[in-house]
Amino acid sequence: MGILQGTLPALLTPYNNDRSINEEEFVRYCEFGISKGLNGLFCNGSAGDSQALSVEEQVKLMKLTKEVAKNRVPVITGIASTIYENTFILAQKAYELGLDALLLAMPYYYKLSEDALFEYVKDLTSKVKLPLYVYNIPLFAPPLSLGFIERVSKLDNVVGIKDSSGDALLLNHILDIVSTDFDVFVGREEFYAGALFAGAKGCMTTISGIFPELMSEIYKSMRTKNYERALLIQKSLLKAIRFGMSMAFPMGFALLLKARGFEFANTSVHPLSKTTKEELNIRFDEAKKLIKSIEKEIGVKL
Repeated sequence: MGILQGTLPALLTPYNNDRSINEEEFVRYCEFGISKGLNGLFCNGSAGDSQALSVEEQVKLMKLTKEVAKNRVPVITGIASTIYENTFILAQKAYELGLDALLLAMPYYYKLSEDALFEYVKDLTSKVKLPLYVYNIPLFAPPLSLGFIERVSKLDNVVGIKDSSGDALLLNHILDIVSTDFDVFVGREEFYAGALFAGAKGCMTTISGIFPELMSEIYKSMRTKNYERALLIQKSLLKAIRFGMSMAFPMGFALLLKARGFEFANTSVHPLSKTTKEELNIRFDEAKKLIKSIEKEIGVKL
């Protein structure tokens, strides 16, 4: 059985002008989320540029996340890499730092068979000391079939899955074939209310870190059967999700954070083109107006 539930953010990573991690702003961003009702913190995911960061930088983010959590909420970290040794190093560092769980996306670039991927997960789980969640994210890594998910769900120490396929049919089938104590999290914010209704344990999503009070309210509303409120918030957030995905990932979401008063979107771990910088400047006002429209629709001051 896993240890996570509720609303967790797929944390973005802020940078200084020299592309080093802006540690102070990262801590402020995490603290903001906890104060607004998040049930945990998730670092080193796709939205946090994990695959573009060194092992040392990912460990730094683990340490910062754990320090700001102060045992108030659990912390999970991504450990994905095409280099097996790096994946294991990240898992070991997470254990040493006192994190609570690991999230493993399948190695990308090399097209491994499902049998090879199964052996990969099986071998890793026999060595790591923290509960492991597998990550289905077809946007960036090999998609996981229902049969594969069923097989890995029976491995010792594999306690759950984050499904970012965006496929509601697949999610329902996953919930049907895994045991009741296997944690299923949705990774697409568009379907949070529906996923909870279907039986998901919670979410790990980018929007949860940008609008933690709203995503947390969806979770609370669904638990109290206030479905009308949950669906109202869910629908209102759709425009923010479309905005976030309308730019090179994750810069659109970083711009929404900037519109909420955080030092994001000023730079990236990657070099930004002149066109991208111009787009960020031009669309900043659009991001602020979007937040105002959400406030008006749901009657909450953000």
